[in-house]
Amino acid sequence: MSDQEQPINTEENNVNKPIKQKKFKKNNNQKIIQELTDDIKRIQAEYINYKRRSEEEKQRAVALGKEQAVSVLLPIIDNLERAIVHQPKDIADHAWVKGVAGVEKQLNSQLQGIGLVKIGVVGDEFNPDLHNAVSMQEGDGDKEVITAVLQSGFMLDGKVVRHAMVQVGKQ
Repeated sequence: MSDQEQPINTEENNVNKPIKQKKFKKNNNQKIIQELTDDIKRIQAEYINYKRRSEEEKQRAVALGKEQAVSVLLPIIDNLERAIVHQPKDIADHAWVKGVAGVEKQLNSQLQGIGLVKIGVVGDEFNPDLHNAVSMQEGDGDKEVITAVLQSGFMLDGKVVRHAMVQVGKQ
């Protein structure tokens, strides 16, 4: 064996050597136990925080996905509403017109199921947090109410996705 080569320390080399046990004082054992206990508690707390953060991130991702999906569907909802409001009188009883109205009702029902709520109804009190006033009608009273809805607004899970465009009058 050369000077640079050293024997590899394997189990075969250690088989016949007696195992040396370190003697620890009682205080040292208590210190080690306390350190290990603290490490375990810290790791448990980190794991609990990780689970909580992961669940919060998952909920935020779901909420963001719902909001993005609703934002894409809003123009379609608007067009369906306009089509139903402006349907010609001569085909009002046609099955196709009733089918389109049924699709609009079904879509609104499904969107309500995921937490989408329509805001902006004629007669409601004007609220600048929910409504965007595009015109004002003079009136006798002090109370500002919605007199016409130009475009429906929507809230998703309590958060305004789109403000309602309304005409406001005083009563």
